[in-house]
Amino acid sequence: MTGTTVANQSGNTQSPGASDTVTHEETMALKIMLVDDQPPRAAILERALIDEGHEILCRLTSAAGLAEKVHSSNPDVVIVDMDAPDRDTLESMALVQRDMPRPMVMFCNQDDEELIVAALRAGVSAYVAGETDLARVRGVMRVATARFREYQALREELEQTREALAERKIIERAKGLLMQRRRLNEQDAYSTLRRQAMNTGQPLIQVARSVLDYAEMLKAQG
Repeated sequence: MTGTTVANQSGNTQSPGASDTVTHEETMALKIMLVDDQPPRAAILERALIDEGHEILCRLTSAAGLAEKVHSSNPDVVIVDMDAPDRDTLESMALVQRDMPRPMVMFCNQDDEELIVAALRAGVSAYVAGETDLARVRGVMRVATARFREYQALREELEQTREALAERKIIERAKGLLMQRRRLNEQDAYSTLRRQAMNTGQPLIQVARSVLDYAEMLKAQG
């Protein structure tokens, strides 16, 4: 069987024969949501994925309400296996990537360039054209695993950035309060917070929160 495998962004793929050399250690166990409009085929693919060490969280027959189901089950990877995915399917996948981004793999019988481009724009990590070939599942899941690891790293980096920004805002508020209440300049206010942190052995952010909490308590007391 001849097929086409396309990886989004920097993902690499293998030929079916090369995938036989991939070990379980190279492919991490993933929690998978499987969307397939043909239950008999879905059962075969599910068995193959389980044999590879993955967990099937749920199996759907359509992409209707996909975003809500992804939100409730929180899979690591979404696999869509359909003969002819329609616009609604692609829009549902795009909605998932907009609100809850995660790796998505699509198996499709259509080796159509326009559909491939549309699928990649919808956020598909790997597009596999041609009939579902179980011999290729391992290689494709290796691509999905790589995408998942990248996604995890990006998500952690984004979360760290958000936390750092939130902490900076709190410190800035505490510094501004000290400047106002004690008539300090910016450098002296910051030095006061740092000195308090060193004297108490507390993180700077905790000292800043304490300053703000104390100010709120005084405000509440009138």
